[in-house]
Amino acid sequence: MPHGPSRRSLLAAGGLGGLGAFTGLDAFPAAGAETPLAFASPSLTPYVDELPVPPVLTGDRTIAMAPATHRFHRDLAVARTWSYGGQPYLGPTIEARRDEPLSLTFSNGFGAGHLFAADIDPTLEGASELDRTLPRTAVHLHGAITPPEADGHPEHTFGPGAELTYRHPNGQDAAHLWYHDHAMGITRLNVVAGLAGMYLLRDRYDTGAADNPLGLPGGEFEVPLTLADRRFGADGSLVFRTTRTMPQGHWDGGTYGDVMTVNGVVSPYLRVARGCYRLRVLNASNARAYRLFFTNRMPFWVVGNDAGLLDAPARTTAVRLAPGERLDLVVDFGTLAAGDHVDLTDDQQESPETVAATGVVPLADIMRFVGTGVRGFASAPPARLRGGAGRPAPLPALPAAGSVPRRVVTLTPALADGWPPAGMMMNNLRYDDGPILTPRQGTAEVWEFVNASAEAHPMHLHLVHMRIVERQRFDVAAYHAANPRPNPGTAWSPSADPYLLGAAQPPLAWEAGAKDTVGCPPGMVTRVLVRFPAAAELGFDPDAPFAAMDGMRLRGYVWHCHTLDHEDDCMMARYRLTR
Repeated sequence: MPHGPSRRSLLAAGGLGGLGAFTGLDAFPAAGAETPLAFASPSLTPYVDELPVPPVLTGDRTIAMAPATHRFHRDLAVARTWSYGGQPYLGPTIEARRDEPLSLTFSNGFGAGHLFAADIDPTLEGASELDRTLPRTAVHLHGAITPPEADGHPEHTFGPGAELTYRHPNGQDAAHLWYHDHAMGITRLNVVAGLAGMYLLRDRYDTGAADNPLGLPGGEFEVPLTLADRRFGADGSLVFRTTRTMPQGHWDGGTYGDVMTVNGVVSPYLRVARGCYRLRVLNASNARAYRLFFTNRMPFWVVGNDAGLLDAPARTTAVRLAPGERLDLVVDFGTLAAGDHVDLTDDQQESPETVAATGVVPLADIMRFVGTGVRGFASAPPARLRGGAGRPAPLPALPAAGSVPRRVVTLTPALADGWPPAGMMMNNLRYDDGPILTPRQGTAEVWEFVNASAEAHPMHLHLVHMRIVERQRFDVAAYHAANPRPNPGTAWSPSADPYLLGAAQPPLAWEAGAKDTVGCPPGMVTRVLVRFPAAAELGFDPDAPFAAMDGMRLRGYVWHCHTLDHEDDCMMARYRLTR
């Protein structure tokens, strides 16, 4: 299939998308002006629209997925969108309680065709021309420990006029989960269209109420923030594509917006009382990562990661957030008098290859917090969040080095300028290539993500949680020279041990908790501990086969890069938990 002439230059060093260079928390140098090769949004004044807070749903529900309309900024016209549950864009926040099962039925109302029909690439695995007129959907509860038939498997899709019920046992600690589309080959399009929402799991310690036992801000002082970069046309419409270098209908490598949205509004403001707020921050962007801090450099606390609370609050002045990751922050706005403001900003620079191809620059105008002068929640976080009376159990200690089996996973650019695969690969394999990984139930492994590409990748495993053990640089050129790769389709995952450089770096205090998505920087080995639960402790068989809507027999779960454009290409694979 023909493609744009610039494709090799865009992908030779690893494709587009990712976290940019990951070398600690130092700021990156500013990038140059936006290239004319990129589609540019209209110039929009930040901080003129108030932050909307999505409604909260509880209990068993039927949630319609349907076309909608939404105004993203006061100076933009109304745009066509998709949404969950009758919202103008995105979805409601779903709240659930631990050990109280929840049934959610989602109906597909997209019979009028795909919002981004012209951007569908039918050569990607799972996608087809039918998606332009009869778009498939699947709903994945990201971070949930849930049976395989309720996990939103990318091949377990359903089309317009159909519905599917997902039953979630909620048998895990309180956590900040999120739900989003997971239809194979078109996930990136469906999420930008609007199919994403938050899911807050509560327990008897972390209730979310103002009088929660942990003493964290609750009620009106807990605010969900969904971060997503977007592009807009002059008519206010959503523009999916980043650059003009690739023809429409071809996979574009990485989708980057040039305007920031929070909860579906461009760079909004929030009025805050004098006191502490709990900010539940989600990166729902396709490819962009963030390095978040306040313009006055004030410190704040991280109290939780993707899968729940840290043992103790981690005080910091900046955090990184990769696509798919969540952070649970407590911020003290007690110094803001009425009318004063402080801005949440970002200076995360993407990789040089991505900048050269797209002109993408950090989005500094995230959102503004404006003081009201009214007294709010005055207490700082407690010294301990886990362990002891009235608190959940502490996180288990990481095992001693060498005591857990290792599994090497390679993250590399594709060898050839073919179509497909378009850009990146895991273990040199495509989705339909074998072998399927088969870790055993009730065991633990250290997965070593050897990132031999020029892009960072946020790696996500369904069903299980991870703990970051360490990261370590390695000599990528020597690694490639000593280990020539076979053609795509042949498994290739050599160890990076002979090529390691310097000392291993432990996780920063604010990323040391339980996670389901981990940023894997370029030129580094990222080691994570993964524990694979057994059926007896889960209350369901994680290896039970199930039937898809089209009658296909499916089994197991998937793991993938959470740069959604990479996931839709070749950076997704299957695994099964065997007995």
